[in-house]
Amino acid sequence: MDIQKKVAIGTINCYLTPQLRSQWLAMAEEVAIRKAKTVENYILAIGGGKGGTGKSLITASMGICLASRGNEVLLIDADLGTANLHTLLGLEPPQTGLSDFLAKKKSHINGVIVKTGINNLKLISGAKDIIGMANLSYVQKRKILSNIKKLNYSYILVDLGPGTSFNTLDFFLISHCGILITSPEPTSIENTYRFARSLLFRYLRNMISQKVVKSMIDKGVMQRDGHKFYSVFDLLEAIEKIEPELGDSIASYLSSLDIKLIVNQARTTRDRAIGQKMALAARKYFGIPIDFLGNVSYDNNVRRGLLQRKPLMDYFPHSKAFEEIIEISQKMLPTYQLGLDFSTR
Repeated sequence: MDIQKKVAIGTINCYLTPQLRSQWLAMAEEVAIRKAKTVENYILAIGGGKGGTGKSLITASMGICLASRGNEVLLIDADLGTANLHTLLGLEPPQTGLSDFLAKKKSHINGVIVKTGINNLKLISGAKDIIGMANLSYVQKRKILSNIKKLNYSYILVDLGPGTSFNTLDFFLISHCGILITSPEPTSIENTYRFARSLLFRYLRNMISQKVVKSMIDKGVMQRDGHKFYSVFDLLEAIEKIEPELGDSIASYLSSLDIKLIVNQARTTRDRAIGQKMALAARKYFGIPIDFLGNVSYDNNVRRGLLQRKPLMDYFPHSKAFEEIIEISQKMLPTYQLGLDFSTR
């Protein structure tokens, strides 16, 4: 059967025997029930693949919006090596950050949290220009990821760097909800699709235990030994030949992902139509629903403020873009979501 015909309930619906179909429906219902449960430390990761799309600006702005409603909010600058969230908040480079926690200068991650001067909003800064900080070892990455999960805040917003390195993908995958930021430019759109594709392959590789399937994913992503996977459906067709019973498990994994999309720097009516088209294309080619949250308008005043390195609160709250982010942030309700297993590579 054509694997693309299996796209239906949530992600991939196998048109199999009535018994297997019943099992799949029960599994999908269970996932929906689990998603409905609220969580206390709601982790949102903001990424996208290409630099310059405004990920840090939107992260800081959403943090300000959520904090203004009385929520305890923590921003984490995980753009390791080129951290800049503190600049947007009008702060000097913090004297302490993730590098101090990794170097054991601070015994607990709470020791590197700093105040921002905005009520209910705190910050963990990225590296302090330490060479090699952007290339974390597995042990370092696991230490950061596992400790982030233990923090007690209403919302934890993780600002990710550009690209599709394993570090960036794994930071995205620990979240309860991942938000992709793109701009209307073709290169940004293309990189967002590449990020989503890399994210799914990384997620499946970590969740699937069979070594032969892990090896096949690795070869396909690297396009070695005749393996080429341009979409999740290509991968699933190959997996079904080796492990026919793995389809339901993969459907469950994909159902557990909660990915949103924001189009930043929108100027025209055409720009504002891109988000919905991208969400539909992601469902068609990746087999997962990506929810389009909305557009954020391009604003010359915002650009001017950024170039002058002014604190965000000096100019952004008076812009149309900020009004749009307020509306978007109101859609970010905490729900239970499966995350990446911290013990996996």
